[in-house]
Amino acid sequence: MQSKKKTAKVFLIGIYIFIIVIYLLTCLIPYLNPGQFWFIALLGIGFPILLLLMLICMVICAVLRSRWTILAVAVLLISFQQISVVFAFHPASQFNTVKNPDALRVLSWNVSSWKEKYEGTGGMQNSDIRNLMIDAVQMQDADVLCFQEYFESFAPELFPSNISALQKMGFNYYYFTPILKTVNEKLQSGLCIFSKYPILDSNFYNYNDGGNSEGYSYVDINYNNSGLIRIYNSHLQSPRLAGKEYNPLEEIEDSRTIVGKIKRGYSLRYKQAEILKQSIDTSKYPVIVCGDFNDVPNSYSYFKIKTGLQDAFLKNGFGLGQTFQFISPTLRIDYIMADKRFKIEQFSKLDYKYSDHYAQIADVSPK
Repeated sequence: MQSKKKTAKVFLIGIYIFIIVIYLLTCLIPYLNPGQFWFIALLGIGFPILLLLMLICMVICAVLRSRWTILAVAVLLISFQQISVVFAFHPASQFNTVKNPDALRVLSWNVSSWKEKYEGTGGMQNSDIRNLMIDAVQMQDADVLCFQEYFESFAPELFPSNISALQKMGFNYYYFTPILKTVNEKLQSGLCIFSKYPILDSNFYNYNDGGNSEGYSYVDINYNNSGLIRIYNSHLQSPRLAGKEYNPLEEIEDSRTIVGKIKRGYSLRYKQAEILKQSIDTSKYPVIVCGDFNDVPNSYSYFKIKTGLQDAFLKNGFGLGQTFQFISPTLRIDYIMADKRFKIEQFSKLDYKYSDHYAQIADVSPK
């Protein structure tokens, strides 16, 4: 009997140490090249579950008055950086639709091409979802719109123009950077930034790395004569694991297996995040960064881009803040970030299930 108890104790301690080791590996993610250590980076997706296991271990040890409790507490303290970016601790509050006169309201959304897909000679699929999405955008009373996987039609016989619909809402200025052009270049998709304020300058960077990223773009606007603001919009490499996720680019021949796609995705996002951050750091003006990063908050890409910026969700959100509908409730992969010279007054995730991503909106004002 004594031998069995000892064996059980050793077994439980082994499980406990195993959980701690796996958990501590997630703390290394922001410092490792995810292209080389993709198997460690992948652990970041399950960080909330690992944290729950750690808390359970700590409670059990505390109840048993075991000295192992100290180890659990120490590990949790070490991982505070990861905990602080994965969870937002602000009580849920109602988003005020009436803006502060000094605030700039920014909406970011991966619209998944408004769910409109051309099927070649076989016809087309044009759902009513596009109209619902346009209406949802109009209701937010935003000043700036940052769209990823934006689709525009220059063939009215196939699809209506989205630019025209948004211009009727007061978004008279836009910067569209199509990555894909089909049907004699009449159907185009890529990044698009709309603004109710004049765009004084703009730029686009295509990573040209063989991936399916849409690159990044930025525009400079003068909001309320308070000085120029640079708005970034970016869509980093997708792992392309979701079969229903729209992707305008052709299959990559060397990324056909799940492992291959994961490794390739992490490797490309690592390089793309470096390039995007370099541009952000050289901006002459305060920046607001929007986009679909295709990476969770404790990833290398997130920490790289976020350095020196504020995460709007962490400032005003609560919980995990899932932005991608499928695979896992831990997937917060879309972000609005702002320079520390701004005050993030309020933030909301819009629970419209028209796209595979949820839209986000934030009010940002100069301090």
